[in-house]
Amino acid sequence: MAEVSNESTSNIANAGGQRRLLAEGPSVETDNVAGTDSNTATSRAIVSSITSFSGKPRTRFRIGDVSYGVHVADQGYSLTNPYPQTLRFEVRKGDHAWYDSSAVDRSEINSTVTYPAATLTTLSYQFMVEANGSNGAFVNSATGWFIVGQWHNDDDASGVGTSPPVALNMRGDHLQVLARYCPPGKNPANGAGFVVTRTLWTDPNPIVTGKYHDVKVQAQFSNDPTGYLKVWIDGTPVVNYSGPLGYGVGTNWEFGIYRSSAPETTAVNYRNVMITTGSLTPVSSEQP
Repeated sequence: MAEVSNESTSNIANAGGQRRLLAEGPSVETDNVAGTDSNTATSRAIVSSITSFSGKPRTRFRIGDVSYGVHVADQGYSLTNPYPQTLRFEVRKGDHAWYDSSAVDRSEINSTVTYPAATLTTLSYQFMVEANGSNGAFVNSATGWFIVGQWHNDDDASGVGTSPPVALNMRGDHLQVLARYCPPGKNPANGAGFVVTRTLWTDPNPIVTGKYHDVKVQAQFSNDPTGYLKVWIDGTPVVNYSGPLGYGVGTNWEFGIYRSSAPETTAVNYRNVMITTGSLTPVSSEQP
């Protein structure tokens, strides 16, 4: 699993050790995690291994040379590293990070790297949803949201808590892509009434459990006509959107499970996460 650029190094800005998290949820919280990255732009060499892995809340580990904060319940099953390039996330009803209310279940990690607005980014990875029902079915009764990956807004820069400008969401057992933007100069807070939310795609077929699905996302987060979003699932283009995207500030990648609380135990696996900048052609990765 790696964060990479299309050249030997990538100039990127780090988010600080404190940030706000809100992804479709009902409240804004402040997240403090162990360790500190500088707030200045740095040049990063590319390394692909997961190191110093930790599944404990309020800790960090590294994917390549980028650290990720751990936002999970303090349970041994919440976040594991079963294979060298694979992370497994599991939630049960009542599992949430230390700052969440009982209305949400969460097992997520977030990158400390924030990509500035209007940066060309390409994200690719594979993910697999485990069956939790009979005959290999995926059962999901969450009525609010069930996010399995999100480009999260830099809420510190916006000054308010926001919902993600791009989210991969499960509606029942169907995968969908959600996008948001707020016009320049307007308040992007959820209750301010200026955010536009669009469901750009919902898979007409239930997700196939026990199988890794290839995901590729190309985006430019600009809340003006230069923004765009393209998404491929298993090599098939499903989203080709041009127009405003995001809130005019930077974004960072978060993945795992974040849902409105539900009774089902669910688990999702991710491998070979890669982010390229400065080009719309991602660097290929080896299978684990």
